[in-house]
Amino acid sequence: MTTEGQIARETTPDWVVADMPSGYHNRLAEIQRLTADLQSMGKFGQLLTGTGSALGDIVRDLFASLHMEASLLEGVGATGVTVRLQGRGRLLLHVSADADPVQKKSPEVAHVFQMLHELAEEQDRVVLVTNIDPATRPGERRQPLTDEATSFLRRLGVTHVTAPMLFALWKLSLPEPERAREQVQRLHGHEGGTFELPASARV
Repeated sequence: MTTEGQIARETTPDWVVADMPSGYHNRLAEIQRLTADLQSMGKFGQLLTGTGSALGDIVRDLFASLHMEASLLEGVGATGVTVRLQGRGRLLLHVSADADPVQKKSPEVAHVFQMLHELAEEQDRVVLVTNIDPATRPGERRQPLTDEATSFLRRLGVTHVTAPMLFALWKLSLPEPERAREQVQRLHGHEGGTFELPASARV
């Protein structure tokens, strides 16, 4: 719906705007800044609702926002993100496209197995990112992995994180970016199974 204010802005000549007092321009600049901030922050809501490539883009942006070298990982036949940690190797993240719980024989497990054996080096950590039941509030979702899949990933040394956990990491990064980066270091050191933020790090 178009408001009267929008119509007025669209029909006002540029020279009128240029002649407006400084208070007008200050308010306009502030509105533009706030709008850009909202758009930048709003995209991270997809950590709660996205899967596959759309989720992969936001996962990459999350780590980039922490001033880490993050890029999409190609050549594994699925959505992947690589995050380089200074002096500590990399995180190799496979972002699941499946909205249902992951089972031991799921293609998602096959993808992380491939990453582990074909791409991972000694200091790298392979991570499976899931976002099951994305249309449901996180606290009401099913378990993301079956017990059998959890045990198998733990034996492989593959870490599992949920996209809502990454959303919590992003929220932490807003007031305390250094603490958020510390949690990424903890993630890299995690030796398999599901990784969670400690209660003290949840905002």
